[in-house]
Amino acid sequence: MNDFIRVPSEYAIDFTLDGLDMNSKDLSILRPRKEFDWDDFYRQGTPPWDTGLLEPDLKRLVDEGIVAPCPALELGCGSGIEAIYLAKKRFDVTAVDCSAMAIDRAQSRARSQNALLRIVHDDVFKFCNSLKYKFDFVYDIGFYHFIRKHHLSAFIDLLWKITRKGSLYFTLAGSDEEEIEESFSHQNFLPTVCYDDIFNELGTLFEVVEIRPGTIYSRAREEPYKAWACLFRRPW
Repeated sequence: MNDFIRVPSEYAIDFTLDGLDMNSKDLSILRPRKEFDWDDFYRQGTPPWDTGLLEPDLKRLVDEGIVAPCPALELGCGSGIEAIYLAKKRFDVTAVDCSAMAIDRAQSRARSQNALLRIVHDDVFKFCNSLKYKFDFVYDIGFYHFIRKHHLSAFIDLLWKITRKGSLYFTLAGSDEEEIEESFSHQNFLPTVCYDDIFNELGTLFEVVEIRPGTIYSRAREEPYKAWACLFRRPW
């Protein structure tokens, strides 16, 4: 895998705040931030997270019957690899992403593979807040490990809204056991998290089914990176 792109240099690392870049100690060089646009990554080529490869840790859950066909929601589906896989395994899949170009790729891939699923172009939070129903299986590949640094409480509230007693939640998150330089992590969207933080953060809503070492693919290198493959169940 090659020809991946990096985060444009004009973006600040903390792009979740609007307005001025207040990280600088020199107030004379404060400048307006550019509004973050996920489509920029797709316009430049193939983003590092869009590998075209099915993550084996999610596949294992299906192969071993740990997760059976049911109404499922993917948060931040990208170009749809996992969503299409589950749809072809008879899951009733809804997949949402804020990038119009990612959604176009997902829809094209679904058509080419004759996969039936709902692919929605919308902000994940806005979409989930508008839902009137809940899912038996919710999952993401890297959404939690990315959003947790700035919007953890809102994300836990989102999971509360879209799950019910017995619902399963799976996330694949970059592992702190992978030694990655901070600048490289930022440039290639490879945030990491430790076992204890996962347990303490997601354990406020869910009981742990398993948190085990896994892998997550990136175009930044051929071999996958270390990850935590995390499965939770909502007890109430």
